[in-house]
Amino acid sequence: GAGLARLLTCLMFFTFAMTTDAVGSVIPRVIEEYRLSMTAASAFQYATMLGIATGALLLGFLADRFGRQRTIILGLSLYGLSSLLVALGGHFPALVAMLALSGLGISVFKTAALALIGDITSSPQAHTRFMNHVEGWFAVGAIVGPAIVAASLTAGVSWKWLYVVAAAICFALVVMASRVPNPAPRISVERASLAQMLAVMRDPLALGFSLLVALYVGVE
Repeated sequence: GAGLARLLTCLMFFTFAMTTDAVGSVIPRVIEEYRLSMTAASAFQYATMLGIATGALLLGFLADRFGRQRTIILGLSLYGLSSLLVALGGHFPALVAMLALSGLGISVFKTAALALIGDITSSPQAHTRFMNHVEGWFAVGAIVGPAIVAASLTAGVSWKWLYVVAAAICFALVVMASRVPNPAPRISVERASLAQMLAVMRDPLALGFSLLVALYVGVE
């Protein structure tokens, strides 16, 4: 059970890295295909990130309320379906809307996957080691995604095949997730109140750490 959960988590990070980190390779083709300005084409990136941010801010409770397994299946299903719809084409506004939905799906299953990692690791040291392992899979996905786009274009095939591949992997992961046991969290944690959140915001160490994380993400 734990081994399957670990493999599932690694493959989820690998898969969404394929699409999110291939944007630089895809945007020039999007500009050419849809005859867009660089400003308009940038929505191709912003839509996914907006979906991820929205899900992270508003849907983080799903993993606790409905369980890790169901939330992962929900997120993967949304991500896979929206990726398939991206591959099927359509007008650019519809494409942007599908990318936003894919970002929302990524956020849902990613949050549940991070919670699952906490459930299946036995110590802080084991948690750190496994998180490094997961980041390695993410890095491999970030390499494979642009490689698929480059190979497709070289073969005269549409860049949208990247999303077909992502959707196919995604639906296979849904099957895998359905076989992963839903572990009970080792500890019971109450949801923080607004007053508690505001209290943390007055902590200079917390603000400093948050600023460094924001700077890292911005540079990335």
